[in-house]
Amino acid sequence: MAGKGTKIALTYFITIIVTLLIIGGIGYVLLMEIMKPKEEKVPEAGLEQMAGFEQYVPSAENNKTTLIIFDSEKRMSGCCFMLVRMIADEQSLVLLPLPADTFSSVGGEGNSLYEFYRVGGTAEAVKAVEAATGVKTDYYLKLNNESFGVLVDIFGGVDFDVPYNLIYSDPDTGEETIIREGTAYLDSQLLRKVLTYPLYNSGEEYRAKMAGVAVNDLINRNVTPNFANHIDDYFSTVINSQVETNFTAYDYKEQSQAMKYVAESDGKISKLVTVTGAYDENSLFVLDENFLKSLTERFKLYEENENTLSAE
Repeated sequence: MAGKGTKIALTYFITIIVTLLIIGGIGYVLLMEIMKPKEEKVPEAGLEQMAGFEQYVPSAENNKTTLIIFDSEKRMSGCCFMLVRMIADEQSLVLLPLPADTFSSVGGEGNSLYEFYRVGGTAEAVKAVEAATGVKTDYYLKLNNESFGVLVDIFGGVDFDVPYNLIYSDPDTGEETIIREGTAYLDSQLLRKVLTYPLYNSGEEYRAKMAGVAVNDLINRNVTPNFANHIDDYFSTVINSQVETNFTAYDYKEQSQAMKYVAESDGKISKLVTVTGAYDENSLFVLDENFLKSLTERFKLYEENENTLSAE
């Protein structure tokens, strides 16, 4: 009987121990769950927005054309005209430097781009460039020597192949230009002299080409994915310099994400297009008709043309 009683007592004891362990374990789990910090639940809409930001790709509506005018001195060779087309959805820029003596006709009057600009300022220059190229400009950016220096210094300098010795003494300013033939590093001051050198052997057409090559290399050698991280600061720096533009803070807000997307490209973002044409009896450079037709493809103007037709 004693042995039977011992077994019963042992059974009760084991049962009590197991029960306590089970209850204790459940209690511990519940206590840990209560003490565990609650995670904030992200709404589905928020997740969609985050996903949208990470996967942002600009549309054709972000593709814009800007006319850049560099007015260094009051002479034709002291002025540069360049169309810059941002094709955001392809992460690229297309540069089209235009000779200052390019022929245009505005309001029935024919003259050079420079003369339209000299007489009528930026507004007339925009009209003249649009008439000469058939390309609508969305924005304009006029630089003087100070703002040109600010903009170029943002990108940094560029190594440039000088075709031959550039030697010139400006009779108005007394400034000397001496740049030897061969590869030379151009900072903003030397680049200004290359872009506005008045004695190129082949005249304004060649000067425009030199400007295009220099600016194209300046962009491709200095714009890296890290460049995009500083675009907000760069915009503020340029817009607060001595620049004339219709590109507002609102426009920047609309376009900044697309601009950063372009700058984040792993490859070279800038492409140079050189003009083709011939000089007429008035020594004005007339753009070739086939070249003008090619701009629709090179500038990816299909969407603009389709929108125009739809509006009509």
